[in-house]
Amino acid sequence: MLRLTSYLVVLMLFLTACTSNNNKIGEDGFPEFSEEELQEMMKNNPKVQGQLGQQRNTEELIRKMQELLEQQPNDLVANYNLAKLFYQKFSKDSLQEDCQKAIPYFSRVIELDENYEKGHAYYNRMLCYLFTNQLDAAMDDINRFVAVNQGRTPVNYQSMRAEILFLQGKKEAACKYHQMALEVAQKDSLPVDNEQKWAGRCPN
Repeated sequence: MLRLTSYLVVLMLFLTACTSNNNKIGEDGFPEFSEEELQEMMKNNPKVQGQLGQQRNTEELIRKMQELLEQQPNDLVANYNLAKLFYQKFSKDSLQEDCQKAIPYFSRVIELDENYEKGHAYYNRMLCYLFTNQLDAAMDDINRFVAVNQGRTPVNYQSMRAEILFLQGKKEAACKYHQMALEVAQKDSLPVDNEQKWAGRCPN
């Protein structure tokens, strides 16, 4: 597990450079919710707003949104926002259980509309699968993310495929995809995973 964690810590460093936005970029490579957006979420969900009052605690917001989804389980936006909140919490406390909690909400978003937010639910769920060592599922999700976006994504997906393959013990295939990631980086200016690490993995 320490080996997996060390690989992923380095991996997340490169992901933070993958998106340009005024919001802070999360460890999934996409913008996190700002304080203003959290307040907007409450404003757009009257039931949540009424129950929270002036409280802005993320834990309390999570709890109230869960209660809302018990009444409205097919609310696409609420499912996505709650999943992202769990993932942001995981990125701060590194507790795998938070990432596990995010997975069913990302899954529900995909069931309702896999194209929502350009398929980001697939990408975020893939990262949770990586952190919980569900590598086959992670590969399935990165492939679906690429398909939804028709190969045009804001992150270097070949680098992600290479990382998953390496963690699966498929070194030769991983190095092949890492080479593809380098080509993508040159073409589209999308960063690849830590080059020094890959130099040791694929010395030839």
